[in-house]
Amino acid sequence: MLELKSVEWRNFMSYGDYDNTIDLTSLGQCLITGEVLGEDKAVFDESGLAKIKKSNGAGKSTIPNAILWTLFGRTMHSSSPGDKVINYFTGKDCRCKVIFKNGDYIVRTRNTDGKNELVYVKDGDETSITADTLGTTKLQQIELNRIFNLDWDLLCGSMFFNQYSKPWMEMADGTRKKAIERALHVDRFEYRAKVAKGKCDLLDVEVSTKRAKINNLQNELERLENEQKRVQDAYMNFDSGRQERQKRALQNAVLEKQKRDDIQRPDLEKLQAKWDVIKKIKEKIETMQEEANKYSRKIGNLEGAASSDRQKIKLWVSKSGKMCGVCEQDIPKSHTAAKIEPLQEALDKIVSEIGEATKALETVTSKIDQAKKLLREKTPETTIRDAKEIHKQWENHDKEIDRLKELAKSIGKEENPHVTTIADLIKRQTTCDEKVVIAEEEIKRTEYLNRHYHYIYKAWNDRTKIKSFVFQEHIPYINKRLKHYLDVFGLDIQIELTPALGIKSNMWGYDFESGGERKRTDVAFMLSMFDFHEQMYGRQANVLVLDEVDGRLDDDGIDSLINVIKNDLASKVETIMVISHRNMMHDVFQNELIVTRSGLDGFRGFSQCAKVGHVS
Repeated sequence: MLELKSVEWRNFMSYGDYDNTIDLTSLGQCLITGEVLGEDKAVFDESGLAKIKKSNGAGKSTIPNAILWTLFGRTMHSSSPGDKVINYFTGKDCRCKVIFKNGDYIVRTRNTDGKNELVYVKDGDETSITADTLGTTKLQQIELNRIFNLDWDLLCGSMFFNQYSKPWMEMADGTRKKAIERALHVDRFEYRAKVAKGKCDLLDVEVSTKRAKINNLQNELERLENEQKRVQDAYMNFDSGRQERQKRALQNAVLEKQKRDDIQRPDLEKLQAKWDVIKKIKEKIETMQEEANKYSRKIGNLEGAASSDRQKIKLWVSKSGKMCGVCEQDIPKSHTAAKIEPLQEALDKIVSEIGEATKALETVTSKIDQAKKLLREKTPETTIRDAKEIHKQWENHDKEIDRLKELAKSIGKEENPHVTTIADLIKRQTTCDEKVVIAEEEIKRTEYLNRHYHYIYKAWNDRTKIKSFVFQEHIPYINKRLKHYLDVFGLDIQIELTPALGIKSNMWGYDFESGGERKRTDVAFMLSMFDFHEQMYGRQANVLVLDEVDGRLDDDGIDSLINVIKNDLASKVETIMVISHRNMMHDVFQNELIVTRSGLDGFRGFSQCAKVGHVS
């Protein structure tokens, strides 16, 4: 229940940059009228005597609008007003505040940069909701609705009757139906049904998971059984297999011994001695080869000197008896003979040395040939490296023989390992069987619980059950109060709710009513929902707003409305704000609040609550 203490606003709609505060607890039954100041806005009645001031646009509806915008972020005019709530002339941040009797309050601000800020205090804890905390204004409002239990349709349909929002009869059938179900708290049934359905779905998933687990366990059992059969066969064949493996190891050892014995191992010491001799022979051959090379070079050099002397001798022989090119005299033979003689002696000596060197070379060459022949005869067919490799092969075969003998011994000492494996498989099968039993018991319990929640889901969801009971219990009361108010307003057309929350009429219905009849029907429906809420849960708020309800009513309709307010509502609601500009409404209620708007002849026009007067 909303117990409103006061409402404050600044730069809101037609109100300017100044604080406005209304104490809602002191208003009682209050008529809110308006007056637009300015001579050009005044008109005269038919007699030409009484001046009647214009009141449209004065800012009367701004007072309940400030409450609604603070609570819901919307106004009578628009569900998403945005910057339109900011006073156009001031261009400053708009701020509204609603204070509750228990000290809680809500402050809503619309900044000129287009950002919203919502601050509320609940039980002394202050919270700020902005775009940083909740991403959208819709989420912000959902959070506020949850905390303060706010519902736009129910509040406007039973407490804040305004000229812009759709009344009950003009709502779409689905919207009206859902709103009435919320008033009956049937929407909570849907929530409970949804919760039960969610639990049913979770339990279905749990059952499916457990069945899959059982299938896996059964597959595991089948695998273990097959494994046990295989291991059992291996257990039975172990002794014969062991003997066969031992026999095979010994046979392989015999084969390895044959391979080893077939290898002829060379005597490494003798072989090494032979290769040492070969090395010495090679070294001697290399020494003799160097000596032969020395004689060859000497012979070459001597033959070169001999060739030079022969050329010189030949030249002097050719010059004998011929004229000298220098002295131009014939060269005597004695002169040439004197030149040739020493040259011939030197040549003879060189030839002698060549002969000696040649003999020495032939001797060395002969020795080299003999040494090479001996080298070919003495060189062994096997190298030291190949001989070592043969020894290594023999050793490897010998090691393998030892290994196979040890393997045969160890095979003979083996115990049957499948005994432990079979015991382990039996244990695992027992564990799987136990898990299957447990899972099947869990499935039984889960299915039982699922049937329980399914029953709850059907009970809360099926309209023929709890919903039907609620409708049968409470719709007659709403129809009774609706008939009462329709009779009070003097309407022949009777409207009532069907058990399915549809609308039924005894005549041509709401769509073909006149404007005044529609207004009376709308007010009657609102007041019947007000009575229902009060009977069921207590009053929804301590403030009742009737915004220009009398706009289309004739004099009889206005009289009926006044009587309803004074006789039916005055004792139930602490504060009743009646917004009107009809003369018949003046001097009827305890208080009158006059809203004036001035300065329209200039460039600005601001509204102001001029006074609160007590009607004597």
